[in-house]
Amino acid sequence: MLQRIQTIFLLFVSLVQLAGYIFLPDRLLYSGVSVEVDESYMLLISNLLLIIVPFWNIFQFRNRKRQFVTNRILLLITLGVLLNQCIGYFYIDSNETHQLLVSIVAIHTIIFVSLANKAIKRDEDLIRSADRLR
Repeated sequence: MLQRIQTIFLLFVSLVQLAGYIFLPDRLLYSGVSVEVDESYMLLISNLLLIIVPFWNIFQFRNRKRQFVTNRILLLITLGVLLNQCIGYFYIDSNETHQLLVSIVAIHTIIFVSLANKAIKRDEDLIRSADRLR
């Protein structure tokens, strides 16, 4: 069942996060200090999780509940990254536009994971309604 729409959304999440990791390596910590992703373990682990787990989650199509819960965890991780980025943005002195792009990557991730969750829920409801008809 790899032809479902949530597969595309989860693939977009992985690709957007990978592009953000490669092309926007500078991130803000909550203290306003700009660091490379590889210098902070928290940022490195969260970014690697946001790249690898959605791709792994594509192949978990047989267990929709696990997909749904995993996507919720991904949403929490992304919200944490976005919150860290926003708090850090208030503490910097100069306007750095590439830091806003990092926030846009996180917002796109939230949107795509939410759309994937909506599609998974719709599939689950469709299967439950088909089971009722039997």
